[in-house]
Amino acid sequence: MLTILRGKTNSLVLAFVSGFADALFFIHLGGLFVGLVTGNIVLLGLGMAGHEKGWLHGLQIMTFPLFMIGAGMAAILVASIKPLERAAICTIVIAAIAFAVSALLAIFNAGPVSACALLAVVAMGMLTAIERLDPRLGPPFSLMTGNIAGLAVAAARRLIGYTEKPEERAQSLTSIILVLGFVFGCAAGALAQLTVGVAGMLLPALLLLLIGFFYSPQSARKPN
Repeated sequence: MLTILRGKTNSLVLAFVSGFADALFFIHLGGLFVGLVTGNIVLLGLGMAGHEKGWLHGLQIMTFPLFMIGAGMAAILVASIKPLERAAICTIVIAAIAFAVSALLAIFNAGPVSACALLAVVAMGMLTAIERLDPRLGPPFSLMTGNIAGLAVAAARRLIGYTEKPEERAQSLTSIILVLGFVFGCAAGALAQLTVGVAGMLLPALLLLLIGFFYSPQSARKPN
């Protein structure tokens, strides 16, 4: 377990950061995901149907192009900066700066909360893309649906007496690690919102800077 955890540190931190940012802004704005694009599609549909949870439909629409811009920025950095490791570090540091700016805007009341959230959307687009472009960062932190489905498959197999192969067991443990990281990130983000508000985004900014400054290639194996 400890060996697997050491090989997934980057992804674990990124999963925590993703859950943190999503929970903080979802609560603060009453319904907006900065990293979970699928969630915004659902909320946008509710807004089109006149549901009370769809009142942020303008922001929800803006998340799509901004998330894509963030992902595109990561792709441009990878194409422009060599080696790949340096491009990954630059991408992560820029995302950290975006998080920090969003926190500072809130601390000094220098802009609307919506601007803080949209900066976080761009940053999450960059982080999601760079982990795909540089698989050495570890397994995808944003595929929570896939991770949970993998855990369900593993549980069903055990119920019918199937003996997992070592690599399958490792994949299950990886999924558990990433799901727990995301859940704890959500809890921490919710607590930060209740105590310090958007200023809490300084924590994920710091965590990203640590990943960037202490970048180390890890396992590229993806959980099923």
